Amino acid sequence: MQENEAAYCATCESFLYSNDPLLLQKLFAFSLSALIFFTIANIYPIVAINISGLQGELTLLEAILRLFDEEFVFVSFFSLLVLFIFPLLLMVLLFCYAFLMLFFPLCTLSKNILIAISVVRRWSMLDIFFIAILVALIKIYEYSSIYFGPAFWSLAIFIIIEIYLVRMQPIDMLWSIWEERCEVS
Repeated sequence: MQENEAAYCATCESFLYSNDPLLLQKLFAFSLSALIFFTIANIYPIVAINISGLQGELTLLEAILRLFDEEFVFVSFFSLLVLFIFPLLLMVLLFCYAFLMLFFPLCTLSKNILIAISVVRRWSMLDIFFIAILVALIKIYEYSSIYFGPAFWSLAIFIIIEIYLVRMQPIDMLWSIWEERCEVS
C-alpha cells in the first residue's frame, strides 16, 4: 500500500486499516504515554470505597497480593500475568520496537520484538478487568461512597491507548515497516 491509502473489505466495503506514514512516531509517543499512565495506575489506589464508615482502597498489585493471601494462588498468579506483567511487557515491547525502528534499525532484535508482541498482545486483559470494576461499582453505588482516584483515570487512559495500539493498528503494518527498513539495510 502507498502512504495514506486505505484498505477496505471486498465484500462489505467497510474500512479495515490505512497505511499511516507516521505510524512509528505515533507508536513511540503512545507507548511511552501508556507506560507513564500504567505507572500512575499502579502507584495509587484505583478506587476508595466507604461503606457505613468502613473505608477500603487497593492498588492493582495489592489486590493481586490479597488474592494470594486468601490462598487463591492460581487466580492471583493468572491475574498477575494478564493484569500486570503482560500489559506492561506489551507496552515496553511496542516502545522498544518503535525506538529501534526510528533511531537504530537493529533488524534481528526488532524481529524478535515483533514475534514477542504477536504472542503477548493476546494475553493483555486489563480492559476486561476494568469493565469488571465498573460493573462491581455500579452494583455497590447505592450502598457506598466511591472516590475515583488518579489511578482509575490513568488506568482508563492506558486502556484506551492499549486498544488503539493493539487492536486498531494491525501487527501486519509493523511487519511491513520492519520489511521496508530491514530489506534496505
